[in-house]
Parts: sequence; C-alpha cells; structure tokens
Amino acid sequence: MIELLVPDEFEINTGVDTHSYRLIRSKRRRQLALQVKAGELVVRASSACTLLQIESFITQKSDWIARHLHQQQQQLQRSRRCVLQDGVLLFDQAFPIQLQRASRSAVQFDGKQVLIEYSRRISDEQLPHRVHALVDSWYCQQAAEWFPKRVAEWQHQMQLYSTSVGVKKWRRRWGSCSNRGALLFNWRLMMAPQWVIDYVIVHELAHLQWMDHSALFWQLVRQHYNRIDEARQWLQQHQYVLIT
Repeated sequence: MIELLVPDEFEINTGVDTHSYRLIRSKRRRQLALQVKAGELVVRASSACTLLQIESFITQKSDWIARHLHQQQQQLQRSRRCVLQDGVLLFDQAFPIQLQRASRSAVQFDGKQVLIEYSRRISDEQLPHRVHALVDSWYCQQAAEWFPKRVAEWQHQMQLYSTSVGVKKWRRRWGSCSNRGALLFNWRLMMAPQWVIDYVIVHELAHLQWMDHSALFWQLVRQHYNRIDEARQWLQQHQYVLIT
C-alpha cells in the first residue's frame, strides 16, 4: 500500500490564525517537526510529546506556517486554473481544451485536445466548478480503462497475478493490495508520468507476494523497477497538485 498521510486531525488557534493540523506520532522521533504539505499543516512528534507541547511549538512557528500555507495555496489555485488555461494533464503531458455549449455535458479526447461540452443550463458562475467535475469524471473513466491493461503487462513480467484491478477516488492513498489480491489505484495518477505510475503498479503487485515492506519486498520491487527513489520523490513533490 502506498499512502499519503493517515494521521490524527486537530485544530489550534494561535491568537492570529486558526489552523487545522494533522498529527503523526512516532516512537523513534525525538524532535518536533512541522511540514506544510498539500496545503495542510502536518506535525510530526514523538509518542511521549503532549498536545500542550505540540501546540506551543505551533504557536511559536505561526509566522512560518502562515507564509508556507499562503505559498502552497497559491500553487493549488494555479493548479486548479491550469485546467482552463494550460490544458488537461494526461501522463504528465498537457493537452489543450476547448469549451463548447451542447445539449448535455460530456468530455471527448481525440489524442490532441480535450473537448469539454457543457449543458446550456450551466451558468457562467457555475462553469469553472462544473468543468472540474466533468474533467475528474473523465479521468476516472480513463483510469478504469488504462490501469487493467498496464497492470496486465507488469503481471506478465513479474509473474504475479491479481484477482481484480480497479480505481478509487482517494485523497490520501496512491494504491492498495488486499489480502485477496485485489489491486486499487488512485485515478489522480493519470496526471503523473507513466514511469511514476509504473512504480506504484510494481509496488502493489509486489504485495501479492510480500504483504509488508520488508527487505524481501523491496528486493522484489527493485528487481523489476530501478527508479524507486526518483519515483517516490516525484510523488512527494507533486502530490499537492495531483490531489487538488
């Protein structure tokens, strides 16, 4: 399983701003650490650290938090606008879009551009939101068709076979493998480069043999995929755009 974040959620008023934050505890961690990720505040702390200590630390760093949250919110807004301005991302390639009123809403792709037909009943104020919803549904459809084919290629190479392949609308996970051998993938991966998606596929297929992240598991992954560190770094750096 490849996850983004699965921490506890809290809220704090620093006297200047109110921040929601996600708390991740670890027995091995000794120092408090802050991270602004995907437009959210993440706090990493030891298991013994109290909430009072954590929130005191957040208050001390409130200026840093506000600055970085603002920067990422601007990036998130730009990523939203890119659907209308720069095109639609498919396998890390931007395709221009064309908006056209029609009797009903639909999305069509001819390999060169994305035609977004929207109902005449949609007002100009509703249009940006409706366009994003249409594009998201189109991504899900593309993912549902593409992933089974790509997984089949890797299954043949790795000689590991799943019981089923599907897609999910997750916000905190890239992929999963169940005890019964069912594979699921985040449709948002369709915006990533194919070599990055291949890492997620190989990772989940390896779980068919090793349902953990042991040395034997990583040995199997590296046997079939040699860009692990590069792919993981790409996902970490771009996840705030993909999950928006």
